[in-house]
Amino acid sequence: MRTLLLPGLLALLITACGGGASEAPTTGDPAKLPAPEMGARIRSMEDTLFAKTVFDRRGAQALLDVYKAFAKAYATDSMAPEYLFRAAGMSKGLGQPQDAVQLYDRIIKEYPKWSRLADTYYLRAFTIDADLKEKGRAKTAYEEVIARFPEHRFAQDAKAMIQNLHYTDEELIERFRRMNDSIDAAKGRTS
Repeated sequence: MRTLLLPGLLALLITACGGGASEAPTTGDPAKLPAPEMGARIRSMEDTLFAKTVFDRRGAQALLDVYKAFAKAYATDSMAPEYLFRAAGMSKGLGQPQDAVQLYDRIIKEYPKWSRLADTYYLRAFTIDADLKEKGRAKTAYEEVIARFPEHRFAQDAKAMIQNLHYTDEELIERFRRMNDSIDAAKGRTS
């Protein structure tokens, strides 16, 4: 019963947000709202979604859709790349890593001067690596991070990720366990 009630309440909250007497009636399509109102709706949806103690898949999908609708309706707005970035993270969280990569690619193509472009390139590479398990494509993506942002902190992370690409998850865990054991042993000798 509760699982049926929550999506209904979320839908009611979404349609009720920002409804003042001076506003023109909307059809419920957030893309038809002015950018500030759409931004307010996004913030309200984020607050509602992130306040929940359990993952609300429907709420996450609805928020993802509104992020993308904002970027489509207001492509030149300064928040458009940010909302696409959040949409990519939401896609990843929803188990849709290929969609996340496509959104990262869209940011790279449409917003080449965005301030968080290095993050976008790195998370794109990481998603290809960790979620899609495409090691060759991931290596190329990590190399692009290094080439484009050699002084950024993610360049060093990308180098480390390339070094670890050929290891399985189990091998990496064992390798890090041995490194920690070595560090602990060295601390024991110096104490």
